[in-house]
Amino acid sequence: MSCSSVQRVAKYWIALAFGSVCVLASAASAAQDSGTHCLWRVTNAPAPFYLLGSVHALRPQDYHKTPVIEQAITQSQQFFFEVDPKEDETFGKKLVEVAKYPHGVEIKGKIDPKTYAYLRKITVSGLGLWQHLHPWAIAVLLLHSPGYEQVSMRYGIDNYVARRARYYSKPAYGLETVDEHIRVLSGIHEIEEEVFLLQSLVHADEDPKRFQEEVAAWKTGDTEPLYAMELPRIKEAPTVWWRLLDRRNAKWIPKIEAAIKSRKPTMVVVGALHFCGPHGVIAMRTARGYKIEQL
Repeated sequence: MSCSSVQRVAKYWIALAFGSVCVLASAASAAQDSGTHCLWRVTNAPAPFYLLGSVHALRPQDYHKTPVIEQAITQSQQFFFEVDPKEDETFGKKLVEVAKYPHGVEIKGKIDPKTYAYLRKITVSGLGLWQHLHPWAIAVLLLHSPGYEQVSMRYGIDNYVARRARYYSKPAYGLETVDEHIRVLSGIHEIEEEVFLLQSLVHADEDPKRFQEEVAAWKTGDTEPLYAMELPRIKEAPTVWWRLLDRRNAKWIPKIEAAIKSRKPTMVVVGALHFCGPHGVIAMRTARGYKIEQL
């Protein structure tokens, strides 16, 4: 697997792990053009301030330009993403490096023998490809399910908004540095790594159906069922998902607060799940006295 292909796969699967929704099925454009969306506006901010729950990876036909989202993009004068889009190449290279154990160390001695045996059983080819990788990296980089071939970060909401920002020469920033983004998984405990890998293995067969249901919820901005669908996995591995969602949400608040106080029209674009649940960005902003309207 080349560095470029690893980078593409890494960005896609990291998107899943980091609390976003992946689209595996198309919907009619009318579904996106009516009702509410995963888009919110802080109504008592000094300047227009938007929160856009993103779908990181899509098929080319999956996003139809939604007027309310397009208007918010046009109105915004600065953009914040999970990571600065200009750092994408750096992110891919660093991710590949930290995914590997030090020379001479193999995963066989780091995980339960039953987990290792199962990995060997399901490996079709390239057994040596994952022997030196961390468990989280195997889950993120190498596990595939049928039907993902057409899904690409290239067509995702983040990339679309970033392209629009570049077209209009508007600045874009990251809520996290590249190193902070990578440490979300690379910094987890060995036991958590294996739990994360096991979740990816155990739930692999049910993912296509679940994603279709999540897509339907995302397209109508219905965050309650979106969060409810992920809740069983969150409860299975609470410390892992705390790293992926809650802790990151809390760390982003100071930067979001500073952006609000900048009095510049702004859009924040992060994975949709970061706006869901009792510890989501929406709930935390509301608790701090901000009035938020879903569009």
